[in-house]
Amino acid sequence: MKIGIIGSSGFVGSNLYLYLSKTTKNKIFKLSSHNKYKKKWINTVCKEIKNKKPDILINCASSQDLGEDNNAIKDLINSNLYAGAAFLNQATQNNNFSGYISFGTKWEFDQNGKYNPLNFYAATKHVNDYFLKYFSIKKNITTVSLKIFDTYGVNDKRKKILNLLLGSYKKNKVLKISPGKQYLDFVNVLEICELIKRICTDIRGRKIKGFNRYTVSSKKPIKLINLINILTKKLNKRLKVKIGAKKYRKNEAMKPLKTIYNYPGWKSKKNLILELKKIFDN
Repeated sequence: MKIGIIGSSGFVGSNLYLYLSKTTKNKIFKLSSHNKYKKKWINTVCKEIKNKKPDILINCASSQDLGEDNNAIKDLINSNLYAGAAFLNQATQNNNFSGYISFGTKWEFDQNGKYNPLNFYAATKHVNDYFLKYFSIKKNITTVSLKIFDTYGVNDKRKKILNLLLGSYKKNKVLKISPGKQYLDFVNVLEICELIKRICTDIRGRKIKGFNRYTVSSKKPIKLINLINILTKKLNKRLKVKIGAKKYRKNEAMKPLKTIYNYPGWKSKKNLILELKKIFDN
């Protein structure tokens, strides 16, 4: 198989490229990054898809702008909708092309699993599923939309809560956070890579067809405040956190998603606390 990865400079994309390169005999290649080509990025990637003819495309690239002004809306539509449609349209010109994997978010749904986007970013991710279904029907390919929850792992540079906690822990500084009653659902990035590897194999073997949508959940949601209390007891030194010093973000997702439909046969096996202890006390 020839597998192309779009967005290989991001946290999930970079880990995925390394994982697939080391654990499979498939030809894994990166496609150009948005940071380098900016306005020429979509056309550049389409040309690369045309020339390299991947059997499967994995699109890890997206705008995660949580703003809702006109510039943010334009960027979100361009990156999360137009780009993916253009990439798929180009890829399906190759007769050997068989599958496409992209990522959505738990923010598309309310706690009962009904469509209720938390923000415009989540709305674009949900609309993208309709594009995937269209290409599956019209081009007879397999498309997969993975609804990612909260991810973590080593060498994560994103401004996420775990990394903020890690930074304050290493620097021995106090971190101000919200009251911490929101639920989080963490899956290790390497487990996501293992899942994608399995899906690629199943696409190639025609075990899954058409449009498919799955969650990527540990099935063990935890309140942020509870996670902090557990880490405080397990880590080698005290975790300095001032709980309730900041307000919740606008449109904070507070409750866990009750409707879980993970990929058949896959489940998260890593122990969150043990893995975080390795990262924090390394």
